[in-house]
Amino acid sequence: MPLAVGCALAAVAVLGVLDYLTGNEISFSIFYLAPIAFLTWTSGRLPGLGLAVVAATAWGVVDVAAGSHYSHPLVPVWNSLVRLAFFAVTVWLIADTRRAHAIARTLARQDPLTGVANGRTFREDLDREIARLRRSGSPFTLAYVDLDRFKQVNDTLGHGAGDELLRAIGSRLGAALRTTDIVARLGGDEFALLLPDTDVPAASQALERVGSAVRASIERIPGVPPDVGATIGAVVFAEAPAGIDEALRAADQKMYEGKRSGRGHVLVSRWPTA
Repeated sequence: MPLAVGCALAAVAVLGVLDYLTGNEISFSIFYLAPIAFLTWTSGRLPGLGLAVVAATAWGVVDVAAGSHYSHPLVPVWNSLVRLAFFAVTVWLIADTRRAHAIARTLARQDPLTGVANGRTFREDLDREIARLRRSGSPFTLAYVDLDRFKQVNDTLGHGAGDELLRAIGSRLGAALRTTDIVARLGGDEFALLLPDTDVPAASQALERVGSAVRASIERIPGVPPDVGATIGAVVFAEAPAGIDEALRAADQKMYEGKRSGRGHVLVSRWPTA
């Protein structure tokens, strides 16, 4: 922010000098909008409003110094206030546009129900992690968390309870993992986890915490059938897979292996398999 403020103030100063040198026949007032818009977009509404005051004041001082003649001494003050109002409205509109843009970007990367990452974002993060493994050789873990008999929650308690359970799981999964780990909802009752710098022992410990978090989320919803749980399948990648789809397929297969073995299990394997 200090650099942006300095650049914006310097631009206003340059415009003020040009405005003075060109005299009162050529107006530069509209050009003050450029640094005001820049600072508002990069730093926010308050810095933008502050620069708007500076720009309107600079214009008024330059106008008087350039020798403009008015019928009343308050006319340049009035003109400066009018320009300030114009600058302020511009700041307000740009700040609102910036905020709407930020919200749209956040929503585009989040699952709307749980607030965790969505599938598209998760694929992007997984692609970066695969590239990092190729460069550094540091392993990562990819895990699938699939709820067992989740349909019973919707059928017995209603979809509202099912949504509440999914939100609770998304929140608790994030709390159970490191800030560098990524939690995503891929759809329905399936979550995916990406754990950078995680080998098999570390993955096993982390996924035990994940299992506890899921159980705590289920217990939080009164009336959930007792056989509702979760199966977790994870693959620790010591070597990079061919791509995103191969990595996802390996974790998905491990999760279904847990389903076939009786559900409610945490299965961890290593890639490539021996």
